[in-house]
Amino acid sequence: MAIRVPDTLTTDNSEKYEVSIRLSSGGLSFSGYIKGERGSFFYETASFDGDVNMIQSLKNIFFDNICLSYIYKSVYVVCPSGKYTLTPDSVYVEKNKDLLFKFCHKEDKSKKIIAQPLNDLSSTLIFEVDTEVYEFLARSLVSPQFVHSLSPMLLAWQKESLAIFSKQMYVAVYDNYFDVVCFMRDELLFVNSFDYETGNDIIYYVMYVCKRLDINQFDDCLHFYGNKTVCQEAMSMVRSYIGRLDYVEPAVVSYKAPLNANCFMDIVTLTECGL
Repeated sequence: MAIRVPDTLTTDNSEKYEVSIRLSSGGLSFSGYIKGERGSFFYETASFDGDVNMIQSLKNIFFDNICLSYIYKSVYVVCPSGKYTLTPDSVYVEKNKDLLFKFCHKEDKSKKIIAQPLNDLSSTLIFEVDTEVYEFLARSLVSPQFVHSLSPMLLAWQKESLAIFSKQMYVAVYDNYFDVVCFMRDELLFVNSFDYETGNDIIYYVMYVCKRLDINQFDDCLHFYGNKTVCQEAMSMVRSYIGRLDYVEPAVVSYKAPLNANCFMDIVTLTECGL
């Protein structure tokens, strides 16, 4: 499947671009921009072939799109997953990252454990990625950085909370799981992911976290991201208990990119705020 990229993206100037490849079960997105250059942002997707396994489909996409193997200023491989753990640097030890992850999640021998430092949070985000996928991308890309999809938003939300005195809760909804994060000023009060089947599951867990954190229904804020239909369904019920809540649309403002409903908030945040 061919991925359309700007005519300006060639082997002659690819090293000016900062790009991201976001993985998902059904395909990938390829996005990038030249820092400081308005209008340079692009975002394209490619679907995996259902007739072959994921790794073969990924290889086929790379074979059909030589642009994925150009030399770039930076390359982020964004890995979405509800399986992660955020470990304070005071207790984190690199050689124990697998044990720390397995303490929170069931071991899967087909997965590779990756540790991503988040210096502003004085923590390390530990997550997993399919080993075959990791090894293929590590060989096919030039100096890729594997990052978790939650990491750019955690850092952006922390900075955002600095200017606000009330608690700020963030709910990022994906196809079968959602993340809940809460900051007060720059202090991280809560971070976790939950599986869901219906909007009622989201309502239940969001209200559970609100109760646990003693969220003030008049002063504290809830921000929803991701699947708009599911979010709006949940918001209609949560609004009965929490007065200040909103849905955040994906929009790359800094590069004058148009709204793209298919563009994930983690890519928008990575582009706008970096890591």
